[in-house]
Amino acid sequence: MGLTTEAVAARVQVNIPFGFLWDGYLEIFLRGGLHPEIGLDATALTRYPPETFAGAARAFATAGRRITLHGPFQDLLPGALDDLIREASRVRLAQAFALLPVFRPAAIVCHTGYEERLYRWERDQWLDRSAALWGPLAAQAAAQGVNLHLENVYETDPALFLDLFARLDAPNVGLCFDVGHLLAFGGGDFDGWLDALWPHIGQLHLHDNAGDGDHHLALGQGKVPLVQVLEFLASREVRPLITLEPHQEGSLLPSLSCLAEIWPWD
Repeated sequence: MGLTTEAVAARVQVNIPFGFLWDGYLEIFLRGGLHPEIGLDATALTRYPPETFAGAARAFATAGRRITLHGPFQDLLPGALDDLIREASRVRLAQAFALLPVFRPAAIVCHTGYEERLYRWERDQWLDRSAALWGPLAAQAAAQGVNLHLENVYETDPALFLDLFARLDAPNVGLCFDVGHLLAFGGGDFDGWLDALWPHIGQLHLHDNAGDGDHHLALGQGKVPLVQVLEFLASREVRPLITLEPHQEGSLLPSLSCLAEIWPWD
């Protein structure tokens, strides 16, 4: 069905790092009617005091905006075999999860940190250690009514997520299916990933590329099969949260326009 760009904007999140949000984009989001997915990276978690996060949360709550969060991920290895690295990852993630009562998001997105080249020989051990770290965080999120969505980045096998979800066995844990990452890094087997994981998809990260890098182009400017993904999920009555991830000035409106033309839900 065709929608206006304004109607699509009301249905999706737009990714924005907290530093950018607080240092110039907050008013743009508020004036533009945008719903944020706020990135809580290590710099923001270190730089800003609690009252700053609370101020941003109040501004969006007053405006009636839906919030999702993106947890820190750079340098983090939640399933690390090295106890020191894994503990540092847990501490940094815990800082983000402590802000769940402040922002009251619908979901928080996090990365697993899995890379086949590093862990292929210790896959089961990695899965056990990863599940042991995510389990308490998932329970903490559930207590706040928040879903935890684990996002694919360098993973090439959907079975990894199935095994991790089975170990966690938590109803508020699901997949953030990043379509750009699958094409750029994961092999591009959209049929296989959708068939295997569609019951677990709670969120989509939408951006585009030509398969030669994670360029975060506007939708429709690359080779990501957006229509296939959206129509597949709609045909199975799956309606995930959707987040646009524009990384260039001027790419948000083209993405909204593209999505308006192919939006498959009522």
